[in-house]
Order: sequence, then C-alpha cells, then structure tokens
Amino acid sequence: MEFSRKAEAKHSHWPGKGFAGLARNWLLRTDPERLICIGRLLSAAFAILAIYLDPTRPNSLLYESRVVLCLYLLLSIGLIFFPLRRPFDSPAHLFIHMVDAAVVGWLTFLTNELASPFFNLLPFVILAMTMRWGLKGATLGAFIALFVQLVVGIPDLLDGESELNLFIMRSIYFVLIAATLGYFGAYREQSRQRLAQLAKWPPGAIGEDSVSWLGILLEHASRVLGGPHLMVIWRDQELESGCVAYWTCGNLQLVDVKGSEFWQRHDPQHHATDRSESSEKLDALFAELPELSAKPGESECKVSAAAFSSIRFRGCVFVISPAPIPDGGPALTQIIAARLGAELERIALIQSALAEERMRLARDLHDTVLQNLTAARLKLKLISEAVPNTAKAPLTEVGLLLLEQQQCLRKFVEDSRAAEGDSLARLGQTLPAFLQLLKLRWNCDIGFSFGPAELVVPKWMLHEIMQLISEAAANAVRHGRATRLNLVVRGAEGSITLEITDDGSGVPQDAKPQKPFSLSQRVTELGGQLTICTTSPGFGLQITLPTRREGW
Repeated sequence: MEFSRKAEAKHSHWPGKGFAGLARNWLLRTDPERLICIGRLLSAAFAILAIYLDPTRPNSLLYESRVVLCLYLLLSIGLIFFPLRRPFDSPAHLFIHMVDAAVVGWLTFLTNELASPFFNLLPFVILAMTMRWGLKGATLGAFIALFVQLVVGIPDLLDGESELNLFIMRSIYFVLIAATLGYFGAYREQSRQRLAQLAKWPPGAIGEDSVSWLGILLEHASRVLGGPHLMVIWRDQELESGCVAYWTCGNLQLVDVKGSEFWQRHDPQHHATDRSESSEKLDALFAELPELSAKPGESECKVSAAAFSSIRFRGCVFVISPAPIPDGGPALTQIIAARLGAELERIALIQSALAEERMRLARDLHDTVLQNLTAARLKLKLISEAVPNTAKAPLTEVGLLLLEQQQCLRKFVEDSRAAEGDSLARLGQTLPAFLQLLKLRWNCDIGFSFGPAELVVPKWMLHEIMQLISEAAANAVRHGRATRLNLVVRGAEGSITLEITDDGSGVPQDAKPQKPFSLSQRVTELGGQLTICTTSPGFGLQITLPTRREGW
C-alpha cells in the first residue's frame, strides 16, 4: 500500500509524463506508411481550409489552385485506403514523393511564387523520405526541395521585384532540415545495424580452446561498438585468481593473474563507475600489467565500462575509444558485458563436464584396456619361453610395442587423475626410454642431447614433445629412408626448442621444401613455430614451443 501511494504521488507530481508516454507509444505502434499517408491527408485538408478562409493572390489563378488541391486531397484519401503494396523502403515510393513535390511546386507557382504559403509543405517531402531511406532520403529530399524552389523562384527573381532574401533563407532552411533529419536517419540506421550485428553473436567455444574463442568474441564486440580497443578483466568468485584480456588492432593479449593483493586493488565490480574513475582505474591496470603492450597512446581516449557477474565469475568490460562514444554505446557495453559473463560461465561448465568425462574414460581404460594389455604381455612371455631362440626376437619386439602402448595409456590415466599444469617432468629421465622404444620400432639409431641438465617441462608438454618426435621419426624413416636421427633439446625461459635432423634422402635441389602438414598443424595448435633448417644432406626441423599454456 505504501508503494502504491508513492507511485500515485509520483505520477500526480508529473502530469505530463503519462501523456508523453501515451503519445510515444501511439507513435511507435503506428505503421510508418500509414503515418506518412495521414500527414499527406492533413496537409491537403488544411491547405484547402487555409485557401478557403484566406484566398491567395492572384485571384485569377485561385480556381486552378483549388482544383489542384482537391485532386491532391483525393490522391491522399486514395493512398490511405489503397496504399502501395511495396516494402516501406522500396524505391517505388519515390514516384509518390515526386508527385508530392510537383503538387507543392505547382501550387507555389500559382500563388505568389516565392512568397507562397505552400512552400511550408516542402519539408513534409524531406521528412517522409528520411523516414524511408534515412540519410540518403534526407539528402535526396533536400535536393528535390531546392530544385522545386529554383524552378519556381527563377521567374520571381527576374520580374524586377526580386525576392532574393526569401530564396536564400528558404534554401538554408531546407539544408538545415536535411542535415538535422539526416542525423537522426543515420543514427537509426546505425542502431539497426548494431542490433543486427549483436544478434549475430558468434557461437560459443567448442572444446578447451578458450583463447581463440575469447578472441572471436572480442573481435565481434569491437566490430559492434565501432572498432575500439577492449579490455576484459574477470576473476573467480571463490579463488584469488583470474585473467585480464586486452584486444587491440586484431590481437588478443591474455594475462593470468593470481594473488589476493591484485584483486583487492582491482576488484572488477568496483571498476564500472563514472567515466573519469574508469579511466583512472584503467591506467592503473596498464601500469601494473606491463605485459599488455600496444596501449593506446591518445591521451584523450574515452572510456566506458560495464560490470558483469555470474555464479562463478565477476568481471568488467572496458571500451577504450579515441573518438567520442556515441549515444547508446554504454547500453551496448552493458549488453556485451552480460553476454561475455554468460559465455565465461558456459565455457567453465563445458570444461568441467569434459574433465569429468575424461576421468570416466581414464577409469574405463584402466579397468579394461590396460588390464588386457598386461594379460597379453604375460601370454607372450609364456609363449616366448616355449619357442626356439630364433623365434624369440620377433615376440620380444611385439612385447615392447605392447609395453609402449601400455605406458602411453597409463600416462593418460595418470594425467587425468592429476592436474597437468601443476606437475613437471624431467626430460633427461623420461625421453631416453621413449627414444629407445622408437629405435626398436623403426630400426634406426637415435642420438639425443639436451640442456640444461635439469631441464623440466609440464607433463602435458612432455606428451606433446613425444608425439612430435614420434611423428618426425616416422616421416624420416618411411619417406626419407633415414638410418639415424639426431635430437637436440634446448630450454629457455618460457620456451623449448627441438632440433631433429636425419641422414635420409632430404629434398632434391630443384624441389621446393615443404613443411610436414601434420607436424605443422600440431605445432600451430600448440602456439609454436616450425622451421626447416636442413634440406640436404638429410632433412632437419627446428620446432619452438611455448612451455606456458594460455588458459583461464
């Protein structure tokens, strides 16, 4: 009851607000085609009333003026009951507006020419064409109005009683009307295009490639907002960790941030305030995160911010634009922020479901395939004890192949049970045994050197390195008929480099060396680079991989 009294008092204090809302709603519900037809009918009807109450000069042409107005009135009534069955912005409507301009021009010619009161109907033509075709319609309508005035005004300017002042002022009047209405037409068209782009929001991420997914979303958001720089900062609601993403000039920079002190200073929920404070907090973020290069150099950048919050994440979106942010920009920023928050929540749920499914698959592999491989190796061992010595060697090779596959599956199971990013592996302890298996598989010699001596990599990286070496060895033996491979592994801060060379046939001198397709694709997915360093004698590859996997 208290709330209803306050609402009634508020409405009684603003009596015009209800009427304005009703008028606005009526105009928005009205068909624009019908609105133009009603405007044409009212113009013709009031013109007849005006010429009846105050006949125009000269009187000799008064009859012709009334006939023209009556015919124009009949046309207006006919278009209300039998409108043109074409789309609202169809060029076919241009003929009707040309008729409008011709009727107004003929009436002004019959009644006092430049001093005719019917010149006041020409802005209706500009307005109607702006409603149909936006800025193009306003420009074309202004040219039509100026042309009509020129045709009617030339005799008046040359008859000795020049009305040059009316001609100049009315010309400026038409230009100003066209510019003003053109602005609203262009703004409406831009809003329509932005809503259409916003409706074409790209589909969400598939799998675990969160970096490319985030780049696609930020590129789309930047395109909707007119191409500004974007920064998104978000953190986990329960953990003291999060990310800062910076999109500029088509490039995405992603920084993982951990630590309670940073998030206490830069809580995303406190950034979406007024523009001046948002700009100051944005400068503080750039100052504290030097990894974010290519900061906009303009000191007059306009900043708009909007916060978002979901079950797991809370964050803020900054729009950094060197040009003034147009009307509606903050609202679009809020929509994009809400959508990004929903997408972050969705991808987190997908990754959680993938992790659960991965654990289920690992458990099933452990309980079935691994046990069966163990049983197969035991049977091979029993068989090898009962066969002659000449047949033991092939059985031993088969057993080693089963052992290799068993170890690969066991590694997958172990990695699924533990967080890959939190465990490390020593290359000097792991790779020699793996290379020995490759040596037996492909019947070739493999040399191995690495540095520094205590070189360690994440376990997920170790698995990828093994896959790359295995594929390179297969290519060298099968395609290059190599008998020896040399592997050099060097570690540096944030990256690891593999050099794989062989003594195979290499590439003929008249042929263009091409990168192995499968290897190149795998290296690209890992964010690394593959270079051909040797083509003759033999073939050599240099692979550089980042040891830090981008993520949340």
